[in-house]
Amino acid sequence: MNVRTFRGGTVALAAAGMLLLSSCSSSREEAPAALEPAGDATTGATCDAVEIGAFTRCENFYEDFWPEIDRQMDALYEQAKETDGGRLVVWDWYELAPEVIAEFNARYPDIEIETRGLTYNLPSAVISAEATGGRNTDVLSGSLLSAAAMTDEGYWDEVDWTQFGVPEEFLQLGAPEMLPDSMNGSLMQVNTDRIEAPASLDDLLAPEFEGKVSIANYNPIVFSGYGMAEGEDAMVELIGELKSTGSLQVLEDQNSPLSSGDVPIALNQTLFNPNPSLAAQPFEHSGVFAQFSGVNVDAANKPGAMLWALWNAYDPTWLELRMTDERFATTQVPYPGLPSSLFEQATGLMKTNAEALLQSIEDGAETETEATRDEWIALTNAADAALNG
Repeated sequence: MNVRTFRGGTVALAAAGMLLLSSCSSSREEAPAALEPAGDATTGATCDAVEIGAFTRCENFYEDFWPEIDRQMDALYEQAKETDGGRLVVWDWYELAPEVIAEFNARYPDIEIETRGLTYNLPSAVISAEATGGRNTDVLSGSLLSAAAMTDEGYWDEVDWTQFGVPEEFLQLGAPEMLPDSMNGSLMQVNTDRIEAPASLDDLLAPEFEGKVSIANYNPIVFSGYGMAEGEDAMVELIGELKSTGSLQVLEDQNSPLSSGDVPIALNQTLFNPNPSLAAQPFEHSGVFAQFSGVNVDAANKPGAMLWALWNAYDPTWLELRMTDERFATTQVPYPGLPSSLFEQATGLMKTNAEALLQSIEDGAETETEATRDEWIALTNAADAALNG
């Protein structure tokens, strides 16, 4: 089973933004208001904070915060199953796997989920549905970059997640209405039987890496962390040198030559191939980004959207499956603000990916924030032009 939920794409940002500016609809005005918490949601809990790069980890999350979130989810469920006939629409990068929906319905059996996978077309699909009055997704999702157009035009409903028990420390990287649910980042995927990968992108210019490195044409964000650290000109020059020296190949399929060892280094994100010869490792100036979910202001089932977002991001039973069950090993790595004990139980591919991303953060990876989002977008567009122009 392939349960990918990658949401970091940025190639189509400009087109999505142009479409947004031309869209208009009255559905937002007609949509129900954001929900209020059930009862007194004040817990008095204080985050037992550990700084992990740009992220704040709350080691006491499940002891002191989760009980209230869980109580609020029970109340949201009662509302969700009575809203829009219990229908919940979830559009994401990839459609939700039946096994994922089954896990959600094991706890919330009266919610019927409809899902679509739209990859780079996700923002434009959301925009088009609002403009035409069609049934829209209830749940929004994406990174700060991939969701930029929807953010700028106000598609994220103004939910105060702290009122539903979420630590305020989790809501610092993005807008307050964006609930962080996972992380991803730039990694070197390496066939360790064939080659030892270097510590930096600059080192790939060495002669021994000629013809040994690949990247997908849609993945220029791999270079954006380098651009944040060294500047746009240095980033563009590096991409040009990697291409002109023959070190870097732009491939539609990186996975097959990586697995066979024909092209044993792939610049990518988290690893999806269980081949035991493959590893994932951070590199100097790699980039790490949080991924978020939230409520579409145009949603027909807002309590259902909130319920899904909280469950998918934080439910300990679900996250234990993601960390330990190979059926769910290719889902995104949970948000690094969650306790270290969650990550310590990881096995298989999830262990490989979680350890690589957490190491990257500890090594000082460049991290997207709301304040630096536009700079990341500009750098990614410049990297795209250098890579594919």
